[in-house]
Amino acid sequence: MSGENKSTTLLHVICDYVAGGMEFGEITNRLQFHLRAPHSVRIHPTEVPSLDTMAIGFVTAQYAYAQNKGKMFIYGNAAPRRDSSKAMKSNIDHGIKYARLKNGVEIVNVRSEFAFGFVKKDIVEFRDINCPNSGSQFRSRDFFPEKVAELVNGDKSSLGKELNVADIPEIPSNLIAWTDGFGNIKTTMRKDDLNKMKLKPGDNVQVILNGVSMLGVISTGGFTVDRGVLAVNAGSSGYDNPFVELFLRVHHMSEKTAAVRFDYPEGGSEFEIKPL
Repeated sequence: MSGENKSTTLLHVICDYVAGGMEFGEITNRLQFHLRAPHSVRIHPTEVPSLDTMAIGFVTAQYAYAQNKGKMFIYGNAAPRRDSSKAMKSNIDHGIKYARLKNGVEIVNVRSEFAFGFVKKDIVEFRDINCPNSGSQFRSRDFFPEKVAELVNGDKSSLGKELNVADIPEIPSNLIAWTDGFGNIKTTMRKDDLNKMKLKPGDNVQVILNGVSMLGVISTGGFTVDRGVLAVNAGSSGYDNPFVELFLRVHHMSEKTAAVRFDYPEGGSEFEIKPL
């Protein structure tokens, strides 16, 4: 590995703001300001749907387990604001937490039900972060980037008490995780789960999601079925034990994709697969 690769840090910023929008720009400005060597850090922004904490956790894991030369750091923020309808004094809300994985990847995510669940088994250090958690409507710009930059700089003075990894909720295998740009729906179900259900390629199933029921076929890939057929297959995410995707093969984006047919399910929505 060259010295250049060793000195380069890849910083993934995963937020529920519009990619290329002013919010991402302001966050990048703050990160650059607080980084000790900003030109040695490559910041890659990823947009997730608004308030979609499932997407934060899912994308965090997909990046965290990717091959990488040098240092990788992930900062994710989508506030789980759906869990309370009461006013929050001084804009107080969930804080940021720190995790370090076996492979050396470091993560700062806003604490939510799904933020760390996909990487739970590989966390070797899980800590609170001493950071203001109220007093600004835009904590993602005003408070969080400084702490993230400090950690990227190697300064861990803001790390607080140790947290119990066992307190991180397990990710159920019957939820929607992510919808890609082609309308394919990635779920939290794994290839192993299909095997446990004794489902094999060619088997017909019923898929129930968002109040919609469709017939599907277990397949080895979305393109192994005819046009307009719903494929249920191990997809492109999840590495050694891929996540199951709902893939409706179309030839033009004007056609109804799986996302359209299932009425654009939100991250965390429940689904069911029934053998026929």
